[in-house]
Amino acid sequence: MFRAFLAEWPQLLRRRFVVGTFGATAAIAALGAVLTFVASDGRAIYGETPRAAELGRPAGLVQGLNAISILLGVVGLCVVAAALAGDYSRGTLRNQLVAQPRRLRLLLGKCLALGAFLALVVLAAAAVSVALSFALAPIKNVPTGAWSSLAGLGELGKAVLNNVLNAWGFGVLGALAAIVFRSPAAAISVGVAYVLPIEIIVSGIWRPAESWLPGQLLQDIANGGYGYATAYADAGLRVLCYGAVAVLITALLFRYRDVTS
Repeated sequence: MFRAFLAEWPQLLRRRFVVGTFGATAAIAALGAVLTFVASDGRAIYGETPRAAELGRPAGLVQGLNAISILLGVVGLCVVAAALAGDYSRGTLRNQLVAQPRRLRLLLGKCLALGAFLALVVLAAAAVSVALSFALAPIKNVPTGAWSSLAGLGELGKAVLNNVLNAWGFGVLGALAAIVFRSPAAAISVGVAYVLPIEIIVSGIWRPAESWLPGQLLQDIANGGYGYATAYADAGLRVLCYGAVAVLITALLFRYRDVTS
């Protein structure tokens, strides 16, 4: 398993993959921070946005990061789907199974490496968002004293942890799609289509669906339960149930399905 974990990193650290992933993440984080501060004067850009007085509170530092949690989740889904499905499309999985014939150990090692990579992605997004928030605060006359207090640092830590959990949850969906479709393009297309238009349309038409759809529940977790109908603990329990089912299906398909079928 540890060898599989280490073997996954050369693929993840390819220059184009790193530049594309972290470049997109930085752009998304910058967009979230800028729009959060632009909307702080009362402009309705998308949904409810915090006012300048709210941004000056300890939790104000992470508003820009939380605003892009759905996009960070999509990045996590795409990274995992591209990595796992790419092994099938490039034909490298067969060679990996020769070196590690125990399929579930191989899959676990890969997923641990991908989970660590997604944590780095979220940390990069948090760094960009925090840096821009401090840079934009004086322009909007937002006090930053509370941000560097113990309470502010605590809010930052919780926001990063919640967004890592969010990215991992979307990553599980990406893994399931990758093992089912075995094609990066198909896995990413189906996964993104589900978590964005389909879930958004369904929850918009039938509000109670927000409390049960996995993508919506992951948004609840990413935002610490703030502003959502489902309590944080309840959302976490439901996500764990969905995750357990997705992991079981993924493991069974990877273990028993023929590589060339």
